Amino acid sequence: MSETADIIIIGGGVMGTSIAYQLAKQGGGRVVLVERQAIGNGTTGRSGAIVRQHYSNDFTIRMARDSLRVFQHFDEVVGGDCGFVTTGMVVLADEYGAQALRANVQLQQEKGVDTRLIDAQEVGEVAPGFSGEGVALACYEPETGVADPMATTFCLAQRAHDFGATIREGEPVMEILRQDGRVTGVRTVREELHAPVVVLAANVWSVTLAEPLGIKLPVLPTRHPMLALRRPNDFGGRQGYHAVGLDLTRHIYLRPDIGGMTLIGSTEDVLTESEPDNYIQSLNEEEIAHFHRLGAGSIPALARAVPRGSWAGIYDDTPDYHPILDRLVACEGLYCAVGFSGHGFKLSPVIGQWMAEYILTGKKPADMEPFAFDRFAQGKEIRPRYPSGVLG
Repeated sequence: MSETADIIIIGGGVMGTSIAYQLAKQGGGRVVLVERQAIGNGTTGRSGAIVRQHYSNDFTIRMARDSLRVFQHFDEVVGGDCGFVTTGMVVLADEYGAQALRANVQLQQEKGVDTRLIDAQEVGEVAPGFSGEGVALACYEPETGVADPMATTFCLAQRAHDFGATIREGEPVMEILRQDGRVTGVRTVREELHAPVVVLAANVWSVTLAEPLGIKLPVLPTRHPMLALRRPNDFGGRQGYHAVGLDLTRHIYLRPDIGGMTLIGSTEDVLTESEPDNYIQSLNEEEIAHFHRLGAGSIPALARAVPRGSWAGIYDDTPDYHPILDRLVACEGLYCAVGFSGHGFKLSPVIGQWMAEYILTGKKPADMEPFAFDRFAQGKEIRPRYPSGVLG
């Protein structure tokens, strides 16, 4: 049994559904998205889903700025409730990170981002509850917010379906089919699906699908833990949100969540490969104590918080911690959107639009050029100012 389509997308996370939505909306013909589990059940569902504009390259700042506008007006632009809440964000730097922070804020301001430098004494004023201890310089970005990664992904999938796309869940892709140097479709656990265009948007699982085609995607799967703390009730109660925090002095980020929760994750680069289908998805007692202690350093009230769960997700890290958004010329008709290194969720609205435009017109948007597949071979890696690549 086989079926035909115009475009097949592999991967039902926020990236695959964003691309599917844009392709269907822009008249891409019969679009079929194939997901190995269920929509949002891969790396997207474990995302911190922070939507910030704080980056250190002009093109990435523009991507984040334009994506934020979509999240802010999601129901009007896309349709549905993505759960976006504006919280503001503080970035805390010590003497070592102050120079990079100052340069990044200046660049962001030049690109129209509402952000400003503040000193340690102002930290608690713009972000109540945060400590300025050990901070040499900080910045405040009032428009930063958080969204619900599952709700966002479901909305995109539903809108793709509304525009005529087919969403197939619980159907792992086993092989990308090709003939005479071009893709002809995919083979799933159920059947063959035929199409002249295939889009790889399956996070780290894209690597094994590309390898039989002679394509080596430079993507390393790495484990990233996250701790969930129930804040003491006198710090915001069940309904309160604090600002997002990027604490460069402690190498953590802090994300407020519903129900009086704070999520704490690491901003440190992880250089050890993890097996994406067989890695430790929970945190041990030592890791829980470690992140609890660091979180209390940023927000002292968290010293009285109660751990309410933990998990670890998988990043698809590239050598420069930026994605590959391109056509893979070794196999005509094959495209990829992989290697997001923890940045994918917040950039997904723009990337979905870009990928659809490129696939349908053959014209690559100018700001998409730095994310070419061959940049690593040509020595054109993207260079962020921060020592941690996951910060961008």
